[in-house]
Amino acid sequence: MKRWLAISNQFDRLNQSASTIARWAVLLMLGLGLWNVIGRYIGVAIGHNLSSNGLIEGQWYLFDMIFLLGLGWTMQRQGHVRVDVLQGNWNKRRKAKLELLGTLFLLLPFAIGVMVISIEPSLHSWLIGETSPDPNGLPRYWIKTLIPIGFFLLTLQGISEAIRSWVFLSDSSSINKTQAKKKKENNFD
Repeated sequence: MKRWLAISNQFDRLNQSASTIARWAVLLMLGLGLWNVIGRYIGVAIGHNLSSNGLIEGQWYLFDMIFLLGLGWTMQRQGHVRVDVLQGNWNKRRKAKLELLGTLFLLLPFAIGVMVISIEPSLHSWLIGETSPDPNGLPRYWIKTLIPIGFFLLTLQGISEAIRSWVFLSDSSSINKTQAKKKKENNFD
């Protein structure tokens, strides 16, 4: 059990590191967005364009980075949207079972599928040196690389959450067996 939890902790740390990059990307995106707005108005006033397609695309790319690198960390912090209408009245063991099943049969197949499907277009984009079709646009290959990376991080976090649910269920079942054994022994006294 300790070995599995150590693996889970490693995945958690990796996603925390990715989230640090995503947090800094938020600040950069806000700064770039502010410049794009101010540059547009000041540019009109002075008769010179202070913004560009590259700066606007840079803002989009930073948003992509925030989203893709933040997927796993958001899951780690239980920040994804959930439907808790039914779960509100459930005990922890039942919630852990649902979490484990949902992760194994819904989240992981989806995340792995997106990751696998996105690798080939990402590699192709690098191969052809894909760039934006807009004048003065940015290269697209590096941002396309973040798609499989982001879903790989989500997959690792899903595995981490599945490990934690499995450990919780294993520990609680061993506690229940111990309690049942003690109760059975007490019945013979």
